Amino acid sequence: MKFINYSNEELFVDEVSISNPTDYQIQIKVFSAGINRADILQKKGHYPPPKGESEIIGLECAGTVEKVGNLVQKFKIGDQVCAILGGGGYAEFVNVDEKQVMPVPSNIDLLDAGALPETILTVYENIFNISQFKENETVLIHGGSSGIGTTAISILKNYTKSIYVTAGTDEKCQKCIALGATDAINYKTTDFEKYFGDKKIKLDIILDMIGGSYLKKNLKILNFKGRLTFIAALESIKSEINLLYVMTKQLKISGSTLRSRTPEEKGKIVKQVLKNIWPLIEEGKYKPTIYQTFKMEDVNLAHNLLESSNHIGKIILDIKGE
Repeated sequence: MKFINYSNEELFVDEVSISNPTDYQIQIKVFSAGINRADILQKKGHYPPPKGESEIIGLECAGTVEKVGNLVQKFKIGDQVCAILGGGGYAEFVNVDEKQVMPVPSNIDLLDAGALPETILTVYENIFNISQFKENETVLIHGGSSGIGTTAISILKNYTKSIYVTAGTDEKCQKCIALGATDAINYKTTDFEKYFGDKKIKLDIILDMIGGSYLKKNLKILNFKGRLTFIAALESIKSEINLLYVMTKQLKISGSTLRSRTPEEKGKIVKQVLKNIWPLIEEGKYKPTIYQTFKMEDVNLAHNLLESSNHIGKIILDIKGE
C-alpha cells in the first residue's frame, strides 16, 4: 500500500505492506485523513507513537471497512466508518481496534468525515468530561479558528449562548462569530484579560492550547470554581502560577492527551460521542469546518499550511485521490 513516510522533516509517498487485522481490529480502506499538529511534532521527532501503534503518521481517518477480525461484532465489510488512531492515518489502509471506530453520519461524505474523530473526541473529553461543562455556562476557547476551536464552537452553540474565543486576525474572529461564537478577541490587538475584566465577564471554563504566559491571565478571569484545561502548549510548557487564585477561587487546572490512551479508554469516549454528538450531526446541528483538502503527493503543502496557522478549521488529506 502507499503511505506517507518522512525523513529530515520532509514527507514523501512510499510503499509498505500491511498485515491482516487481529481478532478485535478492522482494516479500513482509507478515503481521507485529518491533519493535526501532533503529525508535525512526529515528523520532527518529538511525538513518537505509543508502543504497539503504527509508526505511520496520522491520528484520524475515514473510509470503508476492507477486512474484519474474527471477533469483530460492530462492523462489516463495506461499512463507511471513521476512526481515532494511535497512528497510521496517512496510508491507504490502516488496522484499528473496533472500539475506536464510528459509523460515518449519513449526511457527511467520506472526505469530510476524516475531520471528525480527533477534534470531536478531544473537545468532548476536555470540555464535557474533564471540565464538566454544564448547560449555559460561559466558555473561552483559545485558538478559536483552529480545528479544535471551530469544533468546540460548533458543538457548544447547541448548549450555551456564552462562547468566547481568541484568534490571531480579524478575519478569523469574524469566522468564529459566524460559526456561533458570542464574541471573538483578536489577541494581537486586544489583551484578552483586559477584555474580560472591562466587561466584567467571568468564565466557567477555559480550553487552552497556548500555555506559557496565558496561564496567569486565565487564572485571573476564571469564575469561582472555574476550570482550566490544557490540550497543548504552543507558546511554552512552562509558566509561573499564582496559587492564591487557585485556592481562593477553588479553581481546577487539568489537561489531557488522547493518543496514548488504550482502546478501552478511547472506546469509552467514542460511546459518549456516538450518544451525544452524532445525533447533532445527523440533525444538521453540527458540521465540520473544512479549510482545504490536499492530495497525498501534496502532503508537505498541507503541513506547511498548518504550521503557518493561516487556516480556519480543519485541513484534510485526500488519500483515495478521486
